[in-house]
Amino acid sequence: MEKVIIALYLGLMALTANASPLIFYTHVNPPYVIQEQQQLSGLNIDIFQLLKQKSGLDLQLRVLSPKRAYKLTLYSPNSCVFTIERTESRESLFTWISPLFANRFALYQRHKNAKNLRSLADFNGIKIGSYLGSSVSEYLSSFNLKLDLTTTNLNSAEKLHRERIDAWASDTLLTAYILENNNLDINPQGFEFYSSLEAIACNKQSNPAILQRLQEHLNQLQRSGEINKLIQHYQRLYGINTD
Repeated sequence: MEKVIIALYLGLMALTANASPLIFYTHVNPPYVIQEQQQLSGLNIDIFQLLKQKSGLDLQLRVLSPKRAYKLTLYSPNSCVFTIERTESRESLFTWISPLFANRFALYQRHKNAKNLRSLADFNGIKIGSYLGSSVSEYLSSFNLKLDLTTTNLNSAEKLHRERIDAWASDTLLTAYILENNNLDINPQGFEFYSSLEAIACNKQSNPAILQRLQEHLNQLQRSGEINKLIQHYQRLYGINTD
């Protein structure tokens, strides 16, 4: 009788876990996540809606600061950071649903004092702006380059415009969005030098069956080219040359 009760209890726990929603924590980061009058849009939101529709899973989206989203996911089962750069230092901390897409990074300069720089070695002695916690700033640090770190990418762009830094390291899609929506003297043609992988990082105690199902549907969306179509749409929208 005791074994039957235990089996029933374990079965009930499994059903409860399967019924629990998977919380996706995200943060405002146009054009990936745009918030206007409590409405969310952008590339990441389109991918989220596609995943939710195709998987049939109970996925819920909540907007937090990047730091809080990261900490909550570390300690809260059935929660994920959506999206986050998949780096070596983070690899063992989460269960990963991946890949979503690759971010391309370039170094940008002002129009009037742009130099013909063709390698990272040409940036020695130049003050480069980036933002705290980004994989690109970690990458540049490994070359012992001179960095000026801010809390947001826009802050770095504004510093370059005001000539407080000499170059700005940013991903190409975010740069295109910032330059379209802000009057900044920055050359949109940058020197591409780095790429990172965007992924979904989930708490390691989350329901494995749900995460497996999510990964399977992401794989299907990648094979069908549906995510790539969304990415190309945003690239065209902000005038990015994909050749």
